[in-house]
Amino acid sequence: MPSDPANLPPAADPVDGGVGLPSVDALLDDAGAAAPSAAAGRHRLPAIELPDNPALVAAVRRLVGQKERLDRLARDPQLAGMLPPHWPGHGGRALDMAAFVQGVLPFLQTAERGETAPARLPLAHVLGDNGRWSEADVAEPRSLAWFLASDDRAGVGGQDTADALLVGALGLAWMQEGRSRVGFLRAMGEDSLAARTSMLAYPAAEKLALYAVTAHGQPQVWCVLGRRRVRPLPAPWLSVPLLVAYGVPAPQPWPSGLPAIDVVARSFAPLREAAGLLEADLAKVARKLAEDAGGEVWQPVSLLQLRTWAPRWGFFLAVFVGLPSLLLLTAALALPKAMEVATVAASLGFAGGAIGALAAPWVYARRKHLS
Repeated sequence: MPSDPANLPPAADPVDGGVGLPSVDALLDDAGAAAPSAAAGRHRLPAIELPDNPALVAAVRRLVGQKERLDRLARDPQLAGMLPPHWPGHGGRALDMAAFVQGVLPFLQTAERGETAPARLPLAHVLGDNGRWSEADVAEPRSLAWFLASDDRAGVGGQDTADALLVGALGLAWMQEGRSRVGFLRAMGEDSLAARTSMLAYPAAEKLALYAVTAHGQPQVWCVLGRRRVRPLPAPWLSVPLLVAYGVPAPQPWPSGLPAIDVVARSFAPLREAAGLLEADLAKVARKLAEDAGGEVWQPVSLLQLRTWAPRWGFFLAVFVGLPSLLLLTAALALPKAMEVATVAASLGFAGGAIGALAAPWVYARRKHLS
């Protein structure tokens, strides 16, 4: 839990028109004054700019509310099986933030960060770990709410600082440090919090496509980036409304020009036991299909080219080289010298024929069976 209110800095008077701290009486919960969040002009940090898209703003706020309800669901062990398997966090108190965000926002690259600066984030657009502690767990919730919402929490090296990631194109943020304060501040009537905020890019809507498919007998929604990378959405009921509001067309049937659904679904199989998200490269899938189709072509080959055929060299040399050579040598010793030349020629011919039987392309095989 963040710092106890008893450790908060003392009140200060405004200086040169700056933002000062409210009085102790105003912070006490039994005071008759209005909540400190209603004090005008107490925040100096700039607020982030939200997208000029009312549908997207509404979708993001709906997602934030859904995350709060899912956190409560994650705390009920009897209902945890209703969530995607990688979403429940450690301890079962809330969803794993990274798994949730990556599942809802396909192809988000959190490692590629842009500018980082202190800013104020509207709580209606911030994902947090809700319900870890609440107003009932705090002796002076009003003063703690003032402290946690203060601009000072966006500083570096301060007390109980907060760090957040923001997808500017969507107007959606989530906390990296200070996750548990989000639900508390919302419950206390605060409308924003301060955090050091790092910007994240997101693919343009025209680069994304949604497809409704049936794979392994189950209806799914796949998201494709640039007609190449494809990911199945683990929670389409969350992702699709947000992406459609962002400008991505609603899910369409799978195009006939792309690899078949079953083939793509099989390419996910090697990743199903991994903790990460499923993804396939459609170009690689198409290349593999072409190679498999080419592998069915029959062509003349030698026995040495077949990987499904392994000669027993000891037996081969003994039967096809050693035994005939021994018989011919015996005959050469028993017959007149006139037969020696014929014997040597027959021996060489016998050995050459045996080697030719292995190396000459006198059999037919499918290309996929070649070594």
